[in-house]
Formats: sequence, structure tokens, C-alpha cells
Amino acid sequence: MNRPSSIKAVAFDLDDTLWPVAPIIDRAEKAMIAWVAGQYPHLAGQFDINNLRLLRASLVAQDPALKTDVLKLRRGTIRAAFEEGGEDEAAADRAFEYFREQRNRVEFYPDALPALERLRPHFRLAVISNGFADLAAIGIHGHFAAVVSAHEVGVSKPDPAIYAACLERLGLQPEETIYVGDDPHNDIVGPNTAGMHAAWINRHRRPWPEEHAEAGEPAQFRDLTELTDWLLAPH
Repeated sequence: MNRPSSIKAVAFDLDDTLWPVAPIIDRAEKAMIAWVAGQYPHLAGQFDINNLRLLRASLVAQDPALKTDVLKLRRGTIRAAFEEGGEDEAAADRAFEYFREQRNRVEFYPDALPALERLRPHFRLAVISNGFADLAAIGIHGHFAAVVSAHEVGVSKPDPAIYAACLERLGLQPEETIYVGDDPHNDIVGPNTAGMHAAWINRHRRPWPEEHAEAGEPAQFRDLTELTDWLLAPH
């Protein structure tokens, strides 16, 4: 299958596309809990991992929109835990910033950085993410002509407005951009609905979900090296 000749930009998801996110979050949470135990030992009970999960679930039950605003949810959970322990928001925000610093210590998939280096001379690169990774802190901000985060624009994938915000910053039409990600709903069906092309990074050889059968199977690749080879192949 040849790539569409109209493509001028490649937009990326981050978590589980450029790096595996679960180990990053697990390590960052454990580091924050240890930091809180050292700084505020009386809060050890509030910062049990199970209690944090209960607090998070309670906040989502009160405000379902938090489920897709992970920055606000993470900060709110930490503030709730500090409030339970009688500490103020300023202390909670210090803990959140520590978590955020740890969360930005990512370990890339081995194919990720080489793919960005190869694609950058040929396409404008962008990011559309529901998360709150700081690309400047991570050290890859310079690769991207546009970075769009859900907490910044007030909507999250798969809302068409978040893809539109990226296209506006790039100054391109939907058919001139391909979105690359691992999640069938947010990263394939969502961009397609917004008129963009989409490529599925299917590292674990999952079948295309039955719930999206009507959308048809997208172009799919086992990793970003295979995607890059496809994008750069001569027509």
C-alpha cells in the first residue's frame, strides 16, 4: 500500500507510541510516594497507592470530564490526599511538580528517536496528546512544528476539535496530515472522522477491534521503523 501523496505532516500520539507509559507512571508514582514519606511522614497513610486510586475514582465519579483531563485529575488526586492529611494546596502542588518531573523521565522505544530524525527533513511533525508530558523537559520539543495537549485546548481525543487545533497551527488541511498512534479509537477513528489519514502502531499484533469494524482496518505497522520506511518509500 502506497502512502497518500497529499501528506505534508505527521502528527504523533505520545504514550505507548513513542514510549511505553505504564512503567513510567508506576515509577513516577512510587518516587512521589517516597518523596512524600520523606517530606511529610504523617501523610504516609494518605499516599498508599490503593488510597490514591480510590481518591481518583471518587473525583471521576463527581466529575466524569476528569477522565480525559489527566493533568487535572492527577493534580486533584494529590490535592485530595494532602487535604485528607490536613496539608494545604501549596504542599500538594510541590508533590505534583515532583511527580511531573519524574513522569518526564521517559524511556523511548528504540525505534522512536531514529524515526523522528528520519522523518523531520521530509515532513512537518506534530503532537496531539491527552497526556501532559513536557516535550521540552524530555528533550524532543525541537522536532515538532506543533504540540497540542488536551489540558491546553480544553478538549481531548477523540473530539474533532483537538485535531482541528493541530491542523490550524500547522496551517494544513486534514488530508495533508497523517496521525500516528496506538489506540484504535483515539488515534485512528478520531483522526479519520476529522478528515485526517491515520496509521496504527500495532506493536502487539492485536486484531482490529470489532467495535470499529465499520471504519475498516487502517494502515498498520509493527513499529515506527516500519511506518517511516512506508512514509519515505518512493512512489
